[in-house]
Amino acid sequence: MLRQVARSVRPAVRNFASAAPSAGENEFVAKRNAVRQHAAETTDLWRKISFFVCIPGILVGAAWTYKLEAAHHEHLEHIKHENGGEAPERPVYSYMNFRVKPFPWGMQTLFYNPEVNIPAGDAE
Repeated sequence: MLRQVARSVRPAVRNFASAAPSAGENEFVAKRNAVRQHAAETTDLWRKISFFVCIPGILVGAAWTYKLEAAHHEHLEHIKHENGGEAPERPVYSYMNFRVKPFPWGMQTLFYNPEVNIPAGDAE
């Protein structure tokens, strides 16, 4: 019974926060809308920078790097061709790739490439 009475008694007007804004609330809403507009403009700016500056820059950099590496590979192949199909022996100095103790996976670094890098020497 009490529940039915509580349900039947309802306020005549529901008071939402935006129903009767005061001067301070109008200022708050205006600032919030200005921040949203600024965020939308900034997002659009960075989207344009990404599409029209970053992506073409990455493509130009990738093409330049590919051209440079192709020329380097061609040069190495030319040196191999001049030496009967084998790369010439490179000098190994005592101060190059000196290891005091091995890495957990061995004497070479993770980026070791036997076609390009000189093998590491043991500690003497």
